Amino acid sequence: MASSANGTEEARGAASSSAPTPLKLVGLVCVLLALCLDVGAVLSPAWVTADQQYYLSLWESCWRSSGENAWRCSSTLNTDWQIATLALLHGGAFLILISFMVALVSVCTCSRRRFYRPVAVMLFAA
Repeated sequence: MASSANGTEEARGAASSSAPTPLKLVGLVCVLLALCLDVGAVLSPAWVTADQQYYLSLWESCWRSSGENAWRCSSTLNTDWQIATLALLHGGAFLILISFMVALVSVCTCSRRRFYRPVAVMLFAA
């Protein structure tokens, strides 16, 4: 009786480690989506726009008067909170990239069980 229970557990363990479940693949897709959105936020040329006369991005702030065609721009990295925003976005992108690579390796090598906690901690920190 005990040997049949152990055989069932071994079969269940072998089946769960051989093929990734849909939930794990959804998690991998979500990590990839988070990385893409973070890169899009960093590279976006305009976070805020107003009537074709003003726009603000992570890197610069540009404006023009209603009668002018030329834009006047200045760097937005003058204040501490803007530099902190840049640092947090880059730090989050780095953590998301590392967790995506670890999750991808764990799915490809079918050894997901030992990678759950590090990936969860990195994604929570990001």
